[in-house]
Amino acid sequence: MSAIKSYFKEELQPRNLGVDHTKPSDFYLSVWQTNRSSAPLLFLRTLIFLTSIGIVLASITIYIQKGQFSFWFIYLTHWGLSVMTFASFFSVVVSARCYFYGPLSSEFLLPWYARVYWLLFNVAVPIAFLITLFYWTVLFEAGIEEELNHGLDVAVHGINTLLMFLLLFTSSHPSRLLHFYQPTCFAFTYFLFTAVYFLAGGTDAKGHPYIYPVVDWTYPGTTVGVGALTGLLLIVLYLLVVAIARGRDVISRKYVKPPPVAEEAGVPLRQQTVV
Repeated sequence: MSAIKSYFKEELQPRNLGVDHTKPSDFYLSVWQTNRSSAPLLFLRTLIFLTSIGIVLASITIYIQKGQFSFWFIYLTHWGLSVMTFASFFSVVVSARCYFYGPLSSEFLLPWYARVYWLLFNVAVPIAFLITLFYWTVLFEAGIEEELNHGLDVAVHGINTLLMFLLLFTSSHPSRLLHFYQPTCFAFTYFLFTAVYFLAGGTDAKGHPYIYPVVDWTYPGTTVGVGALTGLLLIVLYLLVVAIARGRDVISRKYVKPPPVAEEAGVPLRQQTVV
């Protein structure tokens, strides 16, 4: 009980609202590693990024072929895919920087690209979970296929979550309780976009005066209610992300031998011994 109390006392400190961390190696080493090489995560993150950008390009290509390219940008799914792609890109940037130029110094604040990665990660993972859950429980039952292609529709609303789960499960950096505001702000921005889009006379590809039938501003009361419930669900999913990260850390500390801490700033981590 005291451990739980200590955890919440530490996590709820105001300083945890920001995106800074005193152990930079958590951003380029996996909790499952027994060495100091950044190569394993660089390899995995590159695969995640290439898969992400492949999904995005395939989706955009189909929309162009169908003459509906402008509608690609109105869906939450595609907003989420974009954030997922940028998050995985910056994860590669962090790992590649350490692989080629050496570890990040703990004497200064996290570099901007590590901060950007952490912020995008905090948004992309729970949003991916939300998109998959929302699609398969609400939109799929309504017969809505956003991707204009059944195979890609399944990939976009399934593989996205798998990729973000892999990014989460193999990382070392923490998921802070107080960072729930980051995915919430992203979702709220999209919710405002749907209202502005409606007021501007925007429609979906079939001419309906909404993007999603459950977010129809013709019925503002119902739409606000759906938005509020979705926001609460997103917070719950973010707490799930925090729990997964916490469980990951507890298991790894118990079963994985931590790597030695000996690192020399400026020495590329590709030169570290892989065991």
